[in-house]
Amino acid sequence: MKLQTKITLAATASMLFLSQIFSIWNISVTQRQIIDNILLFESEQLQSDINSFSNQLSTRNVHNSQGMQYAGQSVFRSGLSENAILYYEEEELDNRTPYIFDMKHAETLSSPYQSDVIPNDSPINVFLEELNGTKLLILYGSSDQFQLLHYRDVTSVFQSGRELLYQGILVACILSVILAAVLMLTIRRILTPFYQLRDAANVIADGDYQRRVDRPGSDEIGQVSQSFNRMADRVEEHIRTLAEMNEKQRQLLGSLAHELKTPMTGIQGYAELLQRVKLPLGKQSDFLHYIEEECRRLSRLSAKMLQLTELSDETVIEKTWQRVEGLFAQARQITRFRLQEKNIRLEIRQDKGLRIECDRDLLLSFLTNLIDNACKASPADSCIRLIGTGEGLFVQDEGCGIPEEEIRRVTEPFYMIDKSRSRKQGGAGLGLALCSQIARLHGGTLEIRSAPGEGSRIGIRVSAEGEGKMGSTSGQPDIRYSDHKSGPEGI
Repeated sequence: MKLQTKITLAATASMLFLSQIFSIWNISVTQRQIIDNILLFESEQLQSDINSFSNQLSTRNVHNSQGMQYAGQSVFRSGLSENAILYYEEEELDNRTPYIFDMKHAETLSSPYQSDVIPNDSPINVFLEELNGTKLLILYGSSDQFQLLHYRDVTSVFQSGRELLYQGILVACILSVILAAVLMLTIRRILTPFYQLRDAANVIADGDYQRRVDRPGSDEIGQVSQSFNRMADRVEEHIRTLAEMNEKQRQLLGSLAHELKTPMTGIQGYAELLQRVKLPLGKQSDFLHYIEEECRRLSRLSAKMLQLTELSDETVIEKTWQRVEGLFAQARQITRFRLQEKNIRLEIRQDKGLRIECDRDLLLSFLTNLIDNACKASPADSCIRLIGTGEGLFVQDEGCGIPEEEIRRVTEPFYMIDKSRSRKQGGAGLGLALCSQIARLHGGTLEIRSAPGEGSRIGIRVSAEGEGKMGSTSGQPDIRYSDHKSGPEGI
């Protein structure tokens, strides 16, 4: 059952029920007021008859009971009200009604009728009796040994009440039908925005994440619509992010499979050749050296892949304040042998007392990857500069540089400008992708400045603190030291 039907039925049933309760109460009160008015009139009439009967009877000279009865009957017939009965010591003397009442056993009548119009100390007793479907209002009063009884047929009052009740029920039913129709239309109009929300939710569930609800306004429905649209925006953004992540993972896996295929093919070929062909020791040594180098490259590739997959935009890192001097010293120590292979000098420049809030291990990985890339791009006997300022940490080389059109793509996993040279030097195209992710996790950006033949300056642009001016690169840094190609000892 739909919500609008439930609300309509509940509201209509409640309205019908309450209206009938009110009708019954109103008819009952009106009916009692009418009976009280009749009772007031009849009681006054009875009291007048009793007074008139007593006055006329007192003028008669009566000496015995039989004469008293005759006199009373004579007075009763001389002009008292109709619909009355005369009793003498509770014995009926004269009856002007079609009914016979046994007043000796008045307790057999219904309970006395209570009404505010008759005082509790009144000598008049009132009963409401039903005889053969007829409602009779009976009033009973005394005058010495005589008793007078009046009655009034009030059946029409109760019949009118029942007729009004039935008419009220009929009218209430008609009004309830009209009310139900009006409520149905009104509720349907009110619930139209919710139906739109339902339809939009179904469309979004079917994959159309651009569907929105156009329901302006500041009322509750408008607020719900705005909340729904915000939720849909977040869902669409989340789905788009997931789709982009899935696409990146697909490309990453494809590139990884491609990168693994070449060394694995070479390793397999040389291994089969060593097993099946008897080669001179020099050739065997060359083949084994190739297999060893390719295995090392695969090891480096798997390590970087593992680190790259562990770092996502949702990763929360724990940052502490680190001295840049110590970070540079450790990065130099890690890359010492890599630098000595090509006789490259590492020159360090940093502001005095410079500190940076970071994850030490991640930032060391960042620096060593940049130094490693600089070594690959730089010629022998050149210089690499490790620079620390208030604006961030940077690695500058004197290598071949990066074409401007390639700069935007060098942070893509497995992207290499010169693939043959990169593979020859053991590269896989993951270093800058890893550096870019580390920079984002530190709230900074990976800055790349390069030009072909002029070298490159790559680093993380993030705020750092020093004892001097913060974030200034003007002038010369406070501390300079370098690794000469002869390999001086560390600081």
